[in-house]
Amino acid sequence: MIASLLRRFAWIPFVVTASAAHAHAPLPGIIGFYAGMVHPFSSPSQALLLLGLGLLVGGFAPERAKLYLAVFLLLTLLGLVFGTAGASFETGMLIVAFAACSLAALAPGRAWLIVFGLTAVGAALIGAVSIPDDGPLRDRLFTMSGSFLGANLSLLYLWGGSQFLRRRFPQGVTKIGLRVLAAWLGAIALLMIALGFAVVDVG
Repeated sequence: MIASLLRRFAWIPFVVTASAAHAHAPLPGIIGFYAGMVHPFSSPSQALLLLGLGLLVGGFAPERAKLYLAVFLLLTLLGLVFGTAGASFETGMLIVAFAACSLAALAPGRAWLIVFGLTAVGAALIGAVSIPDDGPLRDRLFTMSGSFLGANLSLLYLWGGSQFLRRRFPQGVTKIGLRVLAAWLGAIALLMIALGFAVVDVG
C-alpha cells in the first residue's frame, strides 16, 4: 500500500524543483541571425529584386547558372563588407528588379552578359541594405551572416523551383507562365518606381 502510494506521487518532487523552461534560444545574438535571414524579403523592393533575379537565373541550365549563383554570393558579401548602415537604395533595387523581370519575360536563358551584370549589381545592393544599425559587433555579425545566408538560399531555391517546374511540366505553358509572372513582377516594379518619383514631386 505504502509502496504503491510512493510510486503514484513520486513525480511531485520533480515538478516542484524543476527549473523554468527557456522559450528563447540560449545563444546570444541568434535572434538577430533569424531576423537577418528574413531581411531580404523585409521590403517590397528587396523581394521584387530577389524574385526577378530568381526568374532570370532560373532560365539557365545548371552549367551556366553556377556562374550567376557564385557571382551573387560574392557580390552580396562585398555589399555587406563595404556598405554602410542605414543605406537606402530603394529606387536602384526597383530599377534592377524591373530590368531583370523584363529580360526574364522577353528573353529567358539569353543575354548572359547582361544577366551577369544585373546579378552582380542586384547582389551588391541587397548586401548593402542588409547592414544592421550600430550595436555590439557580435550581434551585428550574427545579423549580417543571417542576411547573407538568407539572400543566397533564397536565390538558390528560386532557381531550383524554376528548374523543377520546367522539368516537371515540360509543356510550353509552364515557360509561358513563368514569363507572364516575370512580366507582372516587372510591371509592379515599374509602378513602384513611378510612384516613388510622384511622391518626390509632390513633396
